[in-house]
Amino acid sequence: MYWRINCSEHLLLQLNPDKPEKTLSSIGVNGTPRLTRQRSVTYSTGTNSSQRGGDAQHQGHGAATDTGAPGLFKQAGDDVRIVKWSSSPTGHFLAGISRQGIYLWQLYPFLLLSSLIYDPSEQLGQMADVIWQTVGGKDEVFGALFVLLSSGYIFEITVYRRDTPVLEYQFSTQHYWARGPGEEEGMVAAGLAQKRTYRLPPGSGTAVCAAAAGKGAVVATRTQVFRLTWTGAVDSSTAVRDINENPLAQIKQIVAIEAEHASMELYLFSDGTAHVLMHAASSADPPIAHILSVGDRLVTALAFSAASGIVAVGTSTGDVLLFAVAASGELQPAGCRRCGQGGDGRVAALGWTADGSAIACAHASGHVVVRSALGYELNVSRVRSQDGDSVEAAALCWGAGGTRLFVLGTNQTASALPFARAALGTGVGEGTAARVCLFSDDKVLIHDCAFADAPGTGDDAEPGLQWQAVQVPSEYIGGAWPLRHVAVSGDGRHAAVAGRRGLAVLTVATRKWRLLRTQQQERTVAVTGGLLWLGDHIVAACSVDGASRLLFFSRRRALDSDMAHAEQLDAAAVAMSSHDSLLLVLCADAQVRQYAVFADSSSSSSSSTLRISFRRSVDLRGASLRMGQLRSLQWVPSASFDRRPVFLVHEGSRLRVIDGLGRAQQVLSERAELTITSGVHFGNMHSTVWWFDGTQLSAALISLEDFMDGAGLADARRLVVRPEFFPVAIAADLGMAVGVDQDWTLEDSAVVGLAQLPVRAKLYLHNILDRMLSAGAEQDALLYAACFEHLAFFPHAMEILLHEVLEREATGDDAVVLRRVVAMLENFAAFHEVVAHCARKTEAAFWALLFACVGGPERFFRQCLALNRLETATQCLIILQTLEPATVSEANVLALLSRAAAAKNRELCVEILRFATMAGESDETMRRMVARLSGRQ
Repeated sequence: MYWRINCSEHLLLQLNPDKPEKTLSSIGVNGTPRLTRQRSVTYSTGTNSSQRGGDAQHQGHGAATDTGAPGLFKQAGDDVRIVKWSSSPTGHFLAGISRQGIYLWQLYPFLLLSSLIYDPSEQLGQMADVIWQTVGGKDEVFGALFVLLSSGYIFEITVYRRDTPVLEYQFSTQHYWARGPGEEEGMVAAGLAQKRTYRLPPGSGTAVCAAAAGKGAVVATRTQVFRLTWTGAVDSSTAVRDINENPLAQIKQIVAIEAEHASMELYLFSDGTAHVLMHAASSADPPIAHILSVGDRLVTALAFSAASGIVAVGTSTGDVLLFAVAASGELQPAGCRRCGQGGDGRVAALGWTADGSAIACAHASGHVVVRSALGYELNVSRVRSQDGDSVEAAALCWGAGGTRLFVLGTNQTASALPFARAALGTGVGEGTAARVCLFSDDKVLIHDCAFADAPGTGDDAEPGLQWQAVQVPSEYIGGAWPLRHVAVSGDGRHAAVAGRRGLAVLTVATRKWRLLRTQQQERTVAVTGGLLWLGDHIVAACSVDGASRLLFFSRRRALDSDMAHAEQLDAAAVAMSSHDSLLLVLCADAQVRQYAVFADSSSSSSSSTLRISFRRSVDLRGASLRMGQLRSLQWVPSASFDRRPVFLVHEGSRLRVIDGLGRAQQVLSERAELTITSGVHFGNMHSTVWWFDGTQLSAALISLEDFMDGAGLADARRLVVRPEFFPVAIAADLGMAVGVDQDWTLEDSAVVGLAQLPVRAKLYLHNILDRMLSAGAEQDALLYAACFEHLAFFPHAMEILLHEVLEREATGDDAVVLRRVVAMLENFAAFHEVVAHCARKTEAAFWALLFACVGGPERFFRQCLALNRLETATQCLIILQTLEPATVSEANVLALLSRAAAAKNRELCVEILRFATMAGESDETMRRMVARLSGRQ
């Protein structure tokens, strides 16, 4: 998840570089020179030193292949306005088009790298849209841009690496070079070169917009929609009137979706409607169009995340509607979220993170709201220009690593909002998060999580605990940025990070880092499948010189890939999870490899070693796993796992249980943000599987009997907790869910530090006990509660349990669960304190029922006196007066006063006398009290 950690940055677009000209001759489709009208292309490197268009040919790209297009156009005047933006799929580059030019920026650090500016031409019209196509196989090629012109021409613009760096260090010696994240080799130099020109069929009409669609693109004109390959060939077309019957409506945006068994497109029209065009499995069948139901709202923006399989729909009222894409291609409503900001709440732009775990929503009022995939509001920022005016966003995009959100305004401004990410969303390894850990571009943020030592820990605790921000070494982050995988050990004392190459291990107490032994090892090791801790060892699913391996590094030894224990993998690792001594590795070939990992007690060295043995491989190809949407794979705890393996798979927003042998499936939830398995054993509780759906935290409680019998999650007890924050960890040893809450609007100029990232905890101990007692598992509840009796907040948790059950059963005929709760509490020393505190905080109408279950108020009072719990007995005086006859109340007051006087507790004596006075005791009773006190002095 994502939270703001610093003030926003205002960025310089540099839209007016020098523009010298050079005339280029066109080349026909057959490669022969053509003498058509002259055209001029001005090429700029982005450093205010323009180069001629012919320089691009020296990079091996040549001039554009012209399919009969006349001269292109050159920028007229100095008023350059970007009309469309498009960020690269990797999040490293940003492309923008004006009506007559193409611009390329590097996102971090933000810098104009190159631009192409053309001659005006009435026949070609103006640039209408720009989209990215990734290109693989060549290191010098970063991708390709497809620029759509209103006349129907499409320019293919190659983005390539230039030999000359954009910026060079000027220090006299290498020792003083200052490298930031990703700057080990200096600033990346990229250029633009026109490669080919395509054209839509004649008579297609004015082109308006385009979208990338897997192996091709979708291009819309005013009358037709064409589906093209990346080579410009037309696959199919659909008339606009077959999608929307309104003849005056024009397509404003296209979103292409590839589902498991179907493909579709979403079209946003100028009349505020959104339409779905579903393609049949057979190309012979015509596509089916229907309107997307959004009530009486007008649609203003669309965004789709392939990683989460969710479509976000922004509306004119500020609502953001979420739709999950089913395997059949059906759009299923997944939620609706409303921005609570005033002013114009219209949604202006939407932007998903690369992993699909969060979405940014920009409103016309200048507010930018970041929500989780299912709509939980994480934080709100208000973006302003340098003049102090609110900025309405034209586009939103996330940079590489997801630690910066770029807001591109309609007023031709750009801002960057720095964020910290939760480590649980990295490396497809959210499964066993027990510590709160965030990371930014070059820092790791670890929370103390010492909740047991925090005074006053309550139901929604907000203890005064501290963050530790540790800088990642520049010698590592300079070449490995962005960070992709972060893992924290169970005790919170160590952390491991991995970027695009190598890895580094941190000792939190000393803030010292350890890197791989040599730079050569760092360049050859790339963590691809995640990191996790097994005791004193860090397990890394890596690619080493192109071979897929598991590497086991000891934190007590130097990091050396040659000395680390290695397990060969047949395919690249996609996800890992560990539970006790069991290690599961899911590979790209849908095979789950099972390893048994034990500490070698026979080792004579001070550092522990591991004994690793491969158990078996389970084939999950029949389960149709969606690897692109996979978030985690875990096991369902069961003693019969070796005979009948059962896995918990989290894909997109769907959580399902898969039988590894029979391929039987059970959908546990269609709304799951994250899943966490807690394998800490307490009493008769073996483990717990948690999932958060954006509103509530649900759990399946697996008892020891369920574990031994091999019962599935369907047979486990269920629990629901509603935290007022986004949970990122389960502290099972404390009975708490832990999360981060940033619940206020951050102004553009605000300095956002770690103090604005409060970590909160939600007790779930009482919820589990309530669930057990309601099911009649009294012995299980007693054993489970006994494991937490040593904690300082245990009495408070029991008080919450008693209070909730009392209120729930106050209107019933038989307080069965309440009697079970009282029977369980009688086994603990805090019993009388819990009952007294609960009674004082609840309504007087509930007292009779409560004390009927504990044996009556007088009996309870006498027990407190016998145990010398005088303060607790004093709290029961008002209850005695209410529920018992006056004679009984007076006698007990005198008995308590005598005990307090004998203990020489003057403050308690004064309090008892004050109570007697306010209660209107008779004069005779007051004289006896005074006499008793006088006799004691």
